[in-house]
Amino acid sequence: MQIFSQKGYAATSIQDIANDCGIAKGSLYKIFASKEDLLVEVYRNRAQAMFDEADRIKSDLSLSPRERFIRQSHRQFEFFLEFKYSIKDFYELPMNEDGAFSKFLKQMRSQMLCSFAEMIVNVYGPEVEKNKWDLISLYAGILKEYMIMTTLITSPFDYNRMANFVVDRMDEMAAGILKSKPEPILNAETMSQFIESGLHGCHVPADEQLHMTLGKLMSTIQELQVTNARRAELHEAAHLLKEETADERPRMVLVRALIGLLQTQHELVVIATQLERLCETKRAKLL
Repeated sequence: MQIFSQKGYAATSIQDIANDCGIAKGSLYKIFASKEDLLVEVYRNRAQAMFDEADRIKSDLSLSPRERFIRQSHRQFEFFLEFKYSIKDFYELPMNEDGAFSKFLKQMRSQMLCSFAEMIVNVYGPEVEKNKWDLISLYAGILKEYMIMTTLITSPFDYNRMANFVVDRMDEMAAGILKSKPEPILNAETMSQFIESGLHGCHVPADEQLHMTLGKLMSTIQELQVTNARRAELHEAAHLLKEETADERPRMVLVRALIGLLQTQHELVVIATQLERLCETKRAKLL
């Protein structure tokens, strides 16, 4: 880490690291296949320390679930700060989509989401299960924004106070969701696929996202409080859209017309817009 920081990732060679360790370069290659693999393992070790600390806090039964939530939030702030500064030490990090470092970041994000999910349900009970991923998204977003602000502003911050403040706000949002019982923005099926792909260090394929979103469209139409004639019209549009998007080269004029029809039903606007984006992505890849 010290050599990477001093020379930059790109300028550092395996020979530099081997020399500093007092071993032959070949010996280092027996442990790490590449410089990027070595970098990943350094960060993985740091991340594992964070997860081990989270497990220690979760297993402390002398604390209430809410107290554990506050302590874990406090530790998240400390970890993000350490992680952000360590990354800022370097430049030219290997961030290509299929690289080992990018895969590691996806895996770490999925592990963190799983940890957050367990924490949220422990604090607010199984009643939040349906909406837990929306709560987790709000929680992660708050943490991220506070961390950005605390690295931009030079004033000292009380992270324990900040953790308590964040959990207070989570209490309020959880109570609001339990009272109003909204349909989730991030549903269990979508998040399960996202996390599973992340744990394997890859994205959910666009075609798979398209298939899942079409399935959600069909089920949502079935549950609409509309006349039978209107439901039949929307079903026909959805089936035509499914057939067209299954084609290797979908006709975008027809796709946009069908999506426009679906968007006339306000409950379908969000799903139809997602489908439009996925179809445009598929078209761009073909071009």
